[in-house]
Amino acid sequence: METSKFIRAYIKSMRPYLFFATGIAGWLGIAFSGVEVNILRKILILALLFLSWGINQIVNDYLGIKEDRINAPLRPMVSGELNTKYALITTFIFFLLGAVISYLLNPHALIVYLIGYIFNIIYEYLKGIPLLGNIWFGILLSVCPFYGALAVSKQNLFMVLTNKDLVFVSLFIALMFSTMTFFTYYKDFKGDKAAGKKTLVVLLSPEKAKYLNFLMAFIPYIVLSAIIYSKLWQPGSNIYFLVLNSISFILVFYTAIILFRFPSGEKTTGALKWNFSGTVLFETSFIALVNPLLAIVLFVIGFLSVYYLFVSLQIE
Repeated sequence: METSKFIRAYIKSMRPYLFFATGIAGWLGIAFSGVEVNILRKILILALLFLSWGINQIVNDYLGIKEDRINAPLRPMVSGELNTKYALITTFIFFLLGAVISYLLNPHALIVYLIGYIFNIIYEYLKGIPLLGNIWFGILLSVCPFYGALAVSKQNLFMVLTNKDLVFVSLFIALMFSTMTFFTYYKDFKGDKAAGKKTLVVLLSPEKAKYLNFLMAFIPYIVLSAIIYSKLWQPGSNIYFLVLNSISFILVFYTAIILFRFPSGEKTTGALKWNFSGTVLFETSFIALVNPLLAIVLFVIGFLSVYYLFVSLQIE
C-alpha cells in the first residue's frame, strides 16, 4: 500500500500533462535530422524525453519547496504525501539510467542530456531574475531537438548545431516556452514574492504585468513569420502547418485574455490548461512540415492529454 501511494504521488509530481513538452520537442529533432531508424529506437528516445520532464519536475519541487508552500500547498512533496528522500533517490536512479542509455545511443547525446539537467537546476536560481528566468527556461527546452537528433543518429554535436532546421526549430521552442513560463508566473506570484524571487510578474505586480500579456503571446509567432517571410529559413509550408499553428496561437492568445481579465485568483491557474495546450500544439505544428498525418495524430493526443491530465491532476 505504501509503495502504491509513493508511486501515485511520484507520478503526480512529475506533471504528466506536460510530458509532451519535451517529447514533441525531441521528436522535432528526430523529424528534422533526416535519419530513418527503427520504431523501437524511436520509442526508447521518446520515453527518455518524456521521463526527462518528470524527473526535472521532482528536482524543481525540491529546490523550490519554499515558495511552493504558498504557491502549491497540495503538491505531494509539500503536503508530505511524497517522501522527499525516496523521491530524490528514485529520481537519481532514473537520471543514471537515462544517462547510460543516452551514452549507448550516442555519446554526444549524453552531453546534451547532462546539459539539460544542469540547465534545469540553474533555472531554479535564475527564475528570480526578471525576464532572464523566462529566457533561460526557453533555452532549457530548446536543447531537446538537438538531443533527439543525436540520439537517433551517429551525428556529432557540430553536425546538429550547424543543422539550419534544428537551429531554427530550437529558437522557436525557446521563444514559446519563454512565453509559457511568463504566464505561469501569475499563479506563482505570492510564493515567489515571499521567497524573494523577482520574476517579471513580481517586479511589476500582476495588475501591471498583464499589459505585457499580448506582447508575450505574439512574440513567437511574429519571429516565426518574420524569419519565414525574410527567407532566412525556408522549410516549406502546407495547410496542416498553417492550421495547427493558427490554433496554437488562438489558445495562447486566449490565455493572455484570461490572465488580463483575471491576473490573480483561481482563474489564473485554470488558464494554464490553455497555455500548456497552445505551447504543445505550437511544437506539433512543425512536425506537419515533415509528416502532416503524424502531426494531426500528435495534436489530438497531445491536446487531450494536456487538457484532461491537467484537470484531473491539478496540483499547480
